[in-house]
Amino acid sequence: MKTLKTAFLLVASVLSLGSVAANIEVRMMTAAPDKQSLTFYPIYTKAKVGDTVTFVPEQKAGHTSISLLVPPGAVPWQGKADTPVSVKMTKEGIYLVVCQVHRTMGMVAVVQVGKPVNLEEARKAAAAESAKMAINKDRFEKALAQVK
Repeated sequence: MKTLKTAFLLVASVLSLGSVAANIEVRMMTAAPDKQSLTFYPIYTKAKVGDTVTFVPEQKAGHTSISLLVPPGAVPWQGKADTPVSVKMTKEGIYLVVCQVHRTMGMVAVVQVGKPVNLEEARKAAAAESAKMAINKDRFEKALAQVK
């Protein structure tokens, strides 16, 4: 009986390790290691439902994290300038993110949580936003190309 109980506890503890939510950091940068300027780094992030994505400003430049598009049922957010914002990912889908101050310069990001259930809507919203950009118009397209 003791061996059975020990085996059950071992299996339960191993299974519980898979359910630990991650904290994923996305940096808001004026100059990134990949030589890009005014960017979220990384520009594309994959997460799981329950994970938290934290957008962290690296330099004081008015960087913000604002949801442009969230999946159905997810809660949009609007961070304050030069302030970290943590978002718990509660719904599967594509989240489009912009920096309000540097939006027209293509400071955008894509977060994929689980299955991309709203991919077509995200592509349309990204194309409409990209058309308004002065530079870096291809960033959303490049990030969305990584969605699987």
